[in-house]
Amino acid sequence: MIGAQDSPESDDESIVDRIGMGDEIAFTAAYDRHAALLFGSVVRFMGDREAAAEVVQDTFVALWRRARQYDARSGSLVNWLLGIARNRAIDRFRAESRRATGSSVSLADAPFAADLEVESAGASVDPTAVVEVRWKQSVVRSLVADLPEAERDVLLLAYGRGLSQAEIAERTGVPLGTVKSRTRRALAHLRGRVAAVPGLLEDIVHSASATTAAESDTR
Repeated sequence: MIGAQDSPESDDESIVDRIGMGDEIAFTAAYDRHAALLFGSVVRFMGDREAAAEVVQDTFVALWRRARQYDARSGSLVNWLLGIARNRAIDRFRAESRRATGSSVSLADAPFAADLEVESAGASVDPTAVVEVRWKQSVVRSLVADLPEAERDVLLLAYGRGLSQAEIAERTGVPLGTVKSRTRRALAHLRGRVAAVPGLLEDIVHSASATTAAESDTR
C-alpha cells in the first residue's frame, strides 16, 4: 500500500507493480499523477471533452487490467499511457466517422488536417503524418498550458507554426530580445515535464533552435 512514507516522486514502476497486485490506492496515485496530461492531450486532439473523458477512462481501465504488461525498460509510464490514449482516440474518431458517413474516413480528411503546417503547397497529405503531428501538438499544448502566457505563446508559435523568432517578434509586437529570453525560459521550464516522452523535447528544442539558426544564416 502507498502510505505517508511515500514521497510525491514515488517511482512509477513501483506504483505499476502495486497496481498489478490489485492495489487501488496505487491506481489512484497513478490517475492523480497522469490523468490531467492525458485528458488535456486527448481533448485537444479530438476537440470533444466528453469523448476525451471516455478515452482517458478507457486508458486507465487498460492500465488496471494490463499493469503486469508494463515494462519500465521500454519507456516511462506516462509515455505508455499516452500511447494507449492516442490509439483509443484514433480508433474512436474512425468509428464515429464511419457511423456518421456510413463509410471509412481517412484521417487526412479530418477537420483538424487543414490546420496543420505542410512542408510544401500541393504536397499530398500522409494520413499517418497528420495523426503524428496533430498528436504531438496536442501533447505539447497540454504540457505548456500552465506556463506563463507570454512564454507559452512564443513556444507554440515556434513549434506549432514554424515561425522564426523575428517573425514571432513581428506578430506579437515585442522586441526580438524579449522573444529570445521568453523562449529560453519556456524551454528551461519544459525540460523536466517532457523528459518522460521520448523525442518530444528534441522536437521542441529543434524547432526553437532552427528558427534562431535560420535567422543567423540570413545575417
